[in-house]
Amino acid sequence: MNLTEVDDRADWRQVRGLYQQMSLLLSNSTGPDELPDIMAGALALRLGRVFAAYTGREEKFGEDLLTIMSDVDDITGEAPDAFRHLYADERFNTLTPYQQGNEKRRRPKPFEAAVETCRRIRDLNSIRRTTAAARVSTAGILGGSTTYGRFYNVKGAPSVDSIASDIDLMLIVPDVKEISALCEALVNVYALDADSVSLFMNRAEVLQSLRDEAPGGNVLFSQKIPIWRNAPDAFLEGTGIWPQYDVSIHIATIDLFSRIILEDAPRIEDDERVEIFDYRATPPIPRYAARGFNGIDSWLESESSPVDRGHMWRVQEFDTKEERFKPGLHQGLVMPQFEIRWDDEPLSLRVPIANFKWKILERLRDERARRPWEVQHLSLCHPRFSIFAPHVTREVDSFSIES
Repeated sequence: MNLTEVDDRADWRQVRGLYQQMSLLLSNSTGPDELPDIMAGALALRLGRVFAAYTGREEKFGEDLLTIMSDVDDITGEAPDAFRHLYADERFNTLTPYQQGNEKRRRPKPFEAAVETCRRIRDLNSIRRTTAAARVSTAGILGGSTTYGRFYNVKGAPSVDSIASDIDLMLIVPDVKEISALCEALVNVYALDADSVSLFMNRAEVLQSLRDEAPGGNVLFSQKIPIWRNAPDAFLEGTGIWPQYDVSIHIATIDLFSRIILEDAPRIEDDERVEIFDYRATPPIPRYAARGFNGIDSWLESESSPVDRGHMWRVQEFDTKEERFKPGLHQGLVMPQFEIRWDDEPLSLRVPIANFKWKILERLRDERARRPWEVQHLSLCHPRFSIFAPHVTREVDSFSIES
């Protein structure tokens, strides 16, 4: 690839300059952990800025980044070889965050994180185009590491026995009748595992009867669907890198989603309780962590029972025991970025999501007033705050400073 052509597509100067600094530090290192942790975060921020110039051309971004990094590191030869070299960049292996078995989570190498971010945004766009072509009205809320760890903590699967980062996607539909149409549309997403999509469609047929039995009909519809399990990803062709990861899909009607984001509550009060049911394909965990603004966990117990083609899970959406608000699992999908990828008519989530954010920030203000000696931040109430990209933590916590 011609460097002039790459520079004609976007301004890569900041990425090139910082990566060159990182590369020199790694090459001149005389011991472990001599690369300042701030470097990976700064690179993720700058990659995200350049990525904005490649909307709808995610693979081209990856190809251009390969050209830039190969030039900085003076890597020659065929593109798949350079790709594999940078993806597995062994210079990072002495650094604690990048080591397999790290008690927190292995941080991906910079090129790996960039490639895997590109692939997930590309695939997310494919799902969006497919549902739009089928004329199914949806809104897409993106959660997980593709929001809070974009270009920083999105892991691939270098081999078949390793675990890659999911896409966590909440899909909102106007009515339960739209869910079957949405499941049928997913058949046309080429890379999604066909058997899993077939199960998803079959389970959608059971959903209405489960809604009839559940109090208020508050049933979320969830399933993990592997992608690139039985289909080759041309972007990784010749690299030997295992392409599969999972798309965790959570489907809610707009009425149920409004309940999750507390739309009818003027404020978040102590001792409030909101429960929903989650119709899952696999058995859920018996309890899960909920975390307050002080970063301290408590455990929420849950109940589940087997039902036709899955499990019905009773989920507490948030906790306010001991006068501390702790978001639940599905609120955690919306937080901390509140990232609406799309919303079709008649769905319009911009104002309701903003309203949810301000309610949380007002609750944070109240809890800071109760305990002014504590450090309390919006980022700390997310179970994965320790692996946020540094610029995401700054951005999320700036909301509460400005409020």
